[in-house]
Amino acid sequence: MKAEETGEKTSVASRPRRRRIRVARTATVLGVLAVYVVGVVLSTGLGSLSAFGIGDIAAVCPVGALETMIAGRIVLPLPLIAIVLAVLAAVCFGRAFCSWVCPVPLTRKLVTNKRERDAFAADRKKGRLLSKRGWPGLGRNGTSALGVLGVALATTLVFGFPVFCLVCPIGLAFATLFALVRLAMFNELVVDLVVFPALIVFELVVLRKWCATLCPVGAFLGLFARFNRTLVPTIDEEKCLATATGTACDACHAACSSDIDLVRDAGTGALHDCTKCHECADHCPASAITFPWRRPKASAVADEPDRTPLSS
Repeated sequence: MKAEETGEKTSVASRPRRRRIRVARTATVLGVLAVYVVGVVLSTGLGSLSAFGIGDIAAVCPVGALETMIAGRIVLPLPLIAIVLAVLAAVCFGRAFCSWVCPVPLTRKLVTNKRERDAFAADRKKGRLLSKRGWPGLGRNGTSALGVLGVALATTLVFGFPVFCLVCPIGLAFATLFALVRLAMFNELVVDLVVFPALIVFELVVLRKWCATLCPVGAFLGLFARFNRTLVPTIDEEKCLATATGTACDACHAACSSDIDLVRDAGTGALHDCTKCHECADHCPASAITFPWRRPKASAVADEPDRTPLSS
């Protein structure tokens, strides 16, 4: 049987698994949003991903925490603890937050149409998200996002308040949800229901590369995700159609929202940009990609700068 036919049958067989992973990701994000809505309705003070806790704020967004301390020119214990927790989470789970917790990817699906998503996918597949140049060891997507992070922190220092928090799509998503809850509970129609969604649409439609190449929160997590050794996508070269048979298969690269090419290192994303969304594994026609709890030392990875590209 031809490799293409085998791959097609395997791909069809993996569709239920693909749906399960997507449902699980969506469920976790909706669960976070549901907790927030319950907190607003019951006035529990749980907060959102920007600042959450019970009673006093127990944790805040790491970028927001940095901005808060820079704006006040002071080191505060709770923001510092939040930063340490975010660093530990990134080391343990990489950028899993971006796919499994952050509401922005789900929001993007709601505010963009299929043509816009296909255009983004085409840019991603052709390596047009960014130039393939990047700072050594930081990845190529990370170069741009770290620039945005640097601008956010610099403007905070100049103006004396967290500038990025005003336009952060994560905060805007929760602020819009809060306005909707207020409208449903108290028939309170506010300008927030126009301004915040408009900003979200602008950032996620006009700046459609936001999550992959511009998000400063993702850039912050990516700095420490370089040390992540768990649940790292790993290719079985004996199963991979590209490495085992020389087939010009690009399924995993085409499916990756971070433009990571696990086989040829032809994408603009480095391995630490991986958000653990599992799309590469679910789209692999040979089921050659796994996410082991411990990354094998000899695994094929996309962030090795001296990796020799395979011919296609």
